[in-house]
Amino acid sequence: MGRDRKFNTVDLFLCTKKMIIQTGYEGFTIGQLAKQLNVTRAAIYKYYQNKDELLLDFMVEEMKNALASFSSLSKSLPFLEKINLLLQQIFTYKDLHMILGIQDVIPTKGNPQLEAKKEKLSHMHHELYKPLIHVVQQGKLEGYIAMDMPNELLLGFIFQSISIPNHSGMNAEQLLIFTKKLILNGILQNK
Repeated sequence: MGRDRKFNTVDLFLCTKKMIIQTGYEGFTIGQLAKQLNVTRAAIYKYYQNKDELLLDFMVEEMKNALASFSSLSKSLPFLEKINLLLQQIFTYKDLHMILGIQDVIPTKGNPQLEAKKEKLSHMHHELYKPLIHVVQQGKLEGYIAMDMPNELLLGFIFQSISIPNHSGMNAEQLLIFTKKLILNGILQNK
């Protein structure tokens, strides 16, 4: 184990993401994270008091990245180009919903710092939907989406469709192509 080895936040959060997806909250430990990073546990504890603080900071960073990505869509693009780019971006963050669900099991009672981070995540989650609703509204105005389709239902459908486990064994590119096809065209063949 490299005792003097340094690590940066990017490496820490990439490794945290990989581990949390593989092991979930219960299986995630600072010891295993340190082992993956080839550092001591003390090196991580120098910055984080416990795994809960680390995980919440990681989730806030993931949300910041997702918000920046979703908000970067050019408002001048036509709907079909914009929805295509949006679906690609959502696919990039397909594990976000599962990752954010972990915050529900993190105990924060009596810890104002952790409670504040959970509150921040909640606010960011609401902010995440604003650029997405804008795209849906544009699709309605351009005649691609039925006006009576509830925005929240449509967005939930999109997120859930992209989060479906890949039991078929398709590579990521194929999975994205077929998922986009299902979202944009449904299952019925044009006759």
